[in-house]
Amino acid sequence: MEATVLFVHAHPDDESIATGGTLAHLVRAGARVVVLTATRGEGGEVIGEQLAHLAGDRQGLAAHREGELAAAMRAVGVTDHRFLGSTDPEARAGFPARRFEDSGMVWGEDGHAHAPATMPDAALCAADPDDVARRIAAVVAELDPHLVITYGAEGGYGHPDHRRCHDASVKALRLGGEERSVRTRLLTLANPPEAVARTFDAQAPGFDLTGFAPAEAPSTIADDVPVAVAQDVEDDLGAKAMAMAAHATQVTVAGEFFALSNGIGQRIGTTEYFALSDFGRSADAPARALPDGTVEDVLLLAPERPAGHSGSGMAVGGPAGEDGGYGWGSAAAASGAAAAGVGTAAGAGTVAAAADAGSAGVGTASAGASGVPVQGERRRDRRRSADASWPATLGGCLHALIVGLVVGVLGSFQHLNAFVVTIAGAPVIVPWGLALALLLTILALWHVSALYRSTIVTVVLAAVVSALAFAFAQPQLWPGEDLIVTGSLRSLVWLFAPMVLAAVIVFLVPSRAAQKAEQKTSQS
Repeated sequence: MEATVLFVHAHPDDESIATGGTLAHLVRAGARVVVLTATRGEGGEVIGEQLAHLAGDRQGLAAHREGELAAAMRAVGVTDHRFLGSTDPEARAGFPARRFEDSGMVWGEDGHAHAPATMPDAALCAADPDDVARRIAAVVAELDPHLVITYGAEGGYGHPDHRRCHDASVKALRLGGEERSVRTRLLTLANPPEAVARTFDAQAPGFDLTGFAPAEAPSTIADDVPVAVAQDVEDDLGAKAMAMAAHATQVTVAGEFFALSNGIGQRIGTTEYFALSDFGRSADAPARALPDGTVEDVLLLAPERPAGHSGSGMAVGGPAGEDGGYGWGSAAAASGAAAAGVGTAAGAGTVAAAADAGSAGVGTASAGASGVPVQGERRRDRRRSADASWPATLGGCLHALIVGLVVGVLGSFQHLNAFVVTIAGAPVIVPWGLALALLLTILALWHVSALYRSTIVTVVLAAVVSALAFAFAQPQLWPGEDLIVTGSLRSLVWLFAPMVLAAVIVFLVPSRAAQKAEQKTSQS
């Protein structure tokens, strides 16, 4: 069985802005990804004159944003999206269908969002908090996810619906009792101060070209919770940006930056941060950080499900159940935990207990083809970033080979061109051909180096250019005049400069590993 990850979000666009890269990463890795959205963003503002007529039209805006959300899901590859209040698990648990609406918000003097003085009767924050939690619990019970991802306790920038989703998700997991704390991990969005500063840095290269306004102060609430996961999503940045752009009534994307209806520019996050919440004990007590953690590391803390297993075995009593509608104790649940090698003595959901259980009985340390832990396979010795994988490196080398052949041929034909100017009565040769050839080489090297951040790929391109120049210097191979005249200084420069330039560029463009190490050092 594939790993299952449930994302709980409040409004359309939250899933793309906050977790779009992680969504795309998990889908690409082969996990089953489910996105549960609580409202349709009926109370949000609308960007642009073309759709300005939707402002204030809650039903019309909701319908339009359903379409935007569907487009965003296609961009990141998610095929299972649900709106809270109308899911099949809720119906099977006996909950009547209902529609939760955007509660709205007001900006406080502290620069953060707060609950408005009034809100619609159907608003998420006007609903019974227990009802919201039990409905999410019904979805959790049926999916039996390895991992649940939602907001932190502060809701990112304080939005009341974000806070409600956090509280309801934590309570939903707690309704599963000790068994749920063993079977499922909870990640909550984290906002390290350094990351918040980078997000709102108006001095970042390219920001001045966007036309966005700089922030007087960050609206995102920085927190100091231990970061368990710093998920590098740079390889999925294109999908994330496309998903964000799909929410055209709420988000404007310009290059590496975006703005909401307030026009304040922010950098699109290339790293998404999460805390590992110890929901079995306290909603506000994140567990210890994981060294260089990724979502795969957290998935390893959840036990495997038995072959053919479907659901968690949780008894769902519906909204009128005496114990709040949910209870553990079914034979299916107990046998599921036993088959996974985890007993009830594993503790109340602490990371240490889960890790101990994982090392004691979760199986061998092998990896599935998808790259995400699946039934019977637990990956531990894995590559930590896309640029370290052989498929990515091989693809980059093939790209460098093609670019190198083009640059080598053009440069070899061009490098000897020059003209003579007279300065103070003395003739001076201007080697414009060599300058053009070297400029072309620099641009090509910078292109592959910035794209792949791989020393191997950069050196391959330079080697191809130099090798081609060397081949052109062999008169026995070519009829007619030589393209490379080894007695000429210009030809000698053209023969050796590509490798020298590659060495310089490798030092100028940091590798992804170096970037992650720098981020990790700054956080600590």
